[in-house]
Amino acid sequence: MAEELSAPLIAEDEIFVRMTGPARLQHLLNIVTFIVLMATGLPLIVSWTGLHRAFIGSARAFLIRGVLHRAAAVVLIANFLWHILYTVFSEAGREHFREMVPRAGDFRDALRTLGHNLGLAAPPALGRFGFVEKFEYWSFLWGSFVMIVSGFFIWDVDLSLRLFPPWVHGIFLIVHSYEAVLALLAVLIWHMYTVHLNPMVFPMSRVWINGRTTGREMRERHSLEYERIAARRLREAGAEAKEADLGQ
Repeated sequence: MAEELSAPLIAEDEIFVRMTGPARLQHLLNIVTFIVLMATGLPLIVSWTGLHRAFIGSARAFLIRGVLHRAAAVVLIANFLWHILYTVFSEAGREHFREMVPRAGDFRDALRTLGHNLGLAAPPALGRFGFVEKFEYWSFLWGSFVMIVSGFFIWDVDLSLRLFPPWVHGIFLIVHSYEAVLALLAVLIWHMYTVHLNPMVFPMSRVWINGRTTGREMRERHSLEYERIAARRLREAGAEAKEADLGQ
């Protein structure tokens, strides 16, 4: 179907915007805050190993660590709120959110991908965003919310202990630590492979830098989106031809 509809309508080198400028900036801020938060937070989580002494062994280093961690947390919160406002008040943000809503087909795509990786099935045809991207997106939103809430009460211990019993504050500490480790593993293992080490994009996808994809890349990686655009253009071309015939 794609070849029939789109060969004359979508050039292999045609450029499509896959990631807008605001979205790329939000992504860049996430990268920076993630690195700073991990570098300044993980040493406390693995303090039992003694490795933290190499980074925050002195009182001054520990103080600087705290300042950097909290500063990055503020940027993370601001960026998270910006993303929410961008999603609500911009057409591009609302369209992105609609495309990220999970659907029943995503579960089937996941099973079919598993079958493909085992050599039992062909890979699924994907739309603008596949189940992997949706999973990462919603994991990021949920993880950010958990880290912001738990981190806020860890930051203000007095407020936390006034509002909650001590065991709840302990839960904040545990949740914040384990969510950080989970986020680190998800980025290093899952995200790094899908956007950098995957043979289809190695050494990396440049979408996060320039926000663009080509007609060929869309045809190969997001064939349902490719066919949707081709079908729309075919309908538009047919409507224009019909209007031209009526005008003669």
